[in-house]
Amino acid sequence: MTPNCIFVFKSTYLTFRAEREFKSAGIACSLVTKPRHISSDCGLAVRIPTDKKGDAGSVLEKQAIPCLGVW
Repeated sequence: MTPNCIFVFKSTYLTFRAEREFKSAGIACSLVTKPRHISSDCGLAVRIPTDKKGDAGSVLEKQAIPCLGVW
C-alpha cells in the first residue's frame, strides 16, 4: 500500500480547485474528510500518494492556490 498525505485548504472552493488541478496534472487524488485535529474552515482535504507531494506542491504554486498545510 502506498503511503498517502493530505493537503488542507482554507475553503471548500480551494479544495475542489486543487483537486481539479491535481487531476489535470495527472496526479491521482481523492477528496477525504479532514481529520479533526487539523484546523481549517473546510471539512475536506485532498489525499495524494506521498511520492507525488513535490509534484502537487508545484501545481499549487503554479496555479497560485494557497495551502494551509500537508499532513
